[in-house]
Amino acid sequence: MKLSVKLTLITGALWLSMAGACIAQQVDFQRSEDPSQIQLAYRWKDFQNQEQSLSFSLDKQQINQQFQKLKTYQPLVAQQHIMLAMQRAARSIDPKQARISVRMIGQSLQYQVRARSQAVIDQWQSKLFDLETQAFDAYLASNYYARYHDFLGQEGIKPDHLRYANESIQTLLPAANAIYAKLMDNSQPRAYVNILLSWLQSIPYDSLENRLTSNGTGFLPPAQVLSSNHGDCDSKTTLAVALLRSMLPTMSMVMIYLPDHALLGVQLSHREKDATVNIEGIDYLLVEPTGPAAYQVGEAAPSSLSAIAGNMFTYEKVGPRN
Repeated sequence: MKLSVKLTLITGALWLSMAGACIAQQVDFQRSEDPSQIQLAYRWKDFQNQEQSLSFSLDKQQINQQFQKLKTYQPLVAQQHIMLAMQRAARSIDPKQARISVRMIGQSLQYQVRARSQAVIDQWQSKLFDLETQAFDAYLASNYYARYHDFLGQEGIKPDHLRYANESIQTLLPAANAIYAKLMDNSQPRAYVNILLSWLQSIPYDSLENRLTSNGTGFLPPAQVLSSNHGDCDSKTTLAVALLRSMLPTMSMVMIYLPDHALLGVQLSHREKDATVNIEGIDYLLVEPTGPAAYQVGEAAPSSLSAIAGNMFTYEKVGPRN
């Protein structure tokens, strides 16, 4: 895996700290609904300090049914799910071959294999280990969670952001079309990304909980970020992925995870001054959807630039639109 970062520092006001940054400004937000639709209307200041407006309607039934039956991740419940799967497997074994006990002791899952042959014991211990992994992954997938590793290799559990994004594309199509309608004919993809960024950055920001310990507490699915008019960086970046994939279905993207932040890399033609990151041989322009600091395509917060330059990040490649 090849990782390298090109960070161009420009004197003046391009790279801005929060103390002196231009702040994305939401002028107004209106939400109304009827039995079938949720109507949303936004006004904000763009990167040129010009007021912009956007309005669209989302299907109420679609939003209410999507992601509503998911359960909050609870380690003990996950362990119980794994234990039941392993106990079912243990009951299927011929007791003449091996006897397996699986039980919870405190909050930890333990299993024991007894057999006359060490080779049989080793065989079943290996099978049980694989089954434990499979059962855990199945539990995570059924509730839209995924394993997460930070740049130090520490493991945690987070929402499956890219799955949320992919399954939200159709729901958010009215929003994506409304943004696209604001562009002039023959506009380049970069213009679409920039108008999207100026809007998303103006949506009020929530602080991100620690990914390694929060298990996704505070994460909002993309449509909920729009309807509630707020979101943390993981939520807003996931929303950005869904909207970008809707209008730019073949553009290569990566979701970049920093210790306390998330942003995107997008494969667009770049300029000399742009900040890029090279991942697996591809140069990606850095994109900051979160706000409240205002950054165009190829600009990023100093803290993001520093973390990426120090390889203090992990990433997930965004797959093609289904």
